[in-house]
Amino acid sequence: MNSRNMHDAFFKYISYISAVLTIVILVSILGTITLKALPSLNLDFIITPEADFKGFGGAIGNAIVGTVLLSLFSTMLAAPLAVGTAVYLAKYAKDGFVTRSLSFLLDVMSGTPSIVLGIFGLMILVMYMRHITGGFSFISGSIALAILILPVIERASEEAINRVPQDIEDASYALGATKWETIKLVTLPYALAGIMTGIVLSIGRAAEESAVVILTAGYSQFFPEFKFGASEKLIFGIKLYPFQDLVAALPITVYHSFLFPHLVSVSEGFAAAFVLIVIVMIINAVTRLIVWRRRIG
Repeated sequence: MNSRNMHDAFFKYISYISAVLTIVILVSILGTITLKALPSLNLDFIITPEADFKGFGGAIGNAIVGTVLLSLFSTMLAAPLAVGTAVYLAKYAKDGFVTRSLSFLLDVMSGTPSIVLGIFGLMILVMYMRHITGGFSFISGSIALAILILPVIERASEEAINRVPQDIEDASYALGATKWETIKLVTLPYALAGIMTGIVLSIGRAAEESAVVILTAGYSQFFPEFKFGASEKLIFGIKLYPFQDLVAALPITVYHSFLFPHLVSVSEGFAAAFVLIVIVMIINAVTRLIVWRRRIG
């Protein structure tokens, strides 16, 4: 065997070993969480709010609903801004100081630790804007999460827009369409699968986030309610539920199980973690389905 073949075989086996180790680690983590979660996993635990039990723990229905609402609403806040920014950078902005600065700031935001954004949300949204947001609340958590996931959606959208074949856009111009008409009727529909992939991934990113939610959303043992209420501490004296009210989330439930082991069973914490992993896995499966359908198309 010559030197070249030896190098190929060596790196081939290194790749195999790395793949096997990765699979073993992942299976070990998931297996451990599943085994420790089994004593608490049942239908009542999943669909019942924690308020139906005395003290902490007992159920995670309120946390599941809160996690879903936080993820979806934060994505709804971030997606229009992110896609609009992507369209501007890809189709309108000229290469210059402003464009490079904006792109650099997006890179900085995507690399900023979530704890930093959590502290920002605590200082601005929870403390300084408490008369509007209600302090620790659903809207505070959603805005903070929207800031966190905005770069994810923007980068995915910009990349999808840049992959649109120039010939298709040139044909639109040749038929008399304006630039905005071409973007609206040709570019964005063609790039829609890539944009949707970024949006779905951002939902998963928001669902699994813990530091931002702990520092901005607070915690509630009840299901979120949609109603109006009176509050002298808020602007106009009106409290809008659930936006200006506390909301639970699965990462906070996991945090509570290890922060208060004498009040919340560790098994319940692992069960909450298991449900959170399942939610993220479903979101990732949807993302892969979108990519697969795009390739088929």
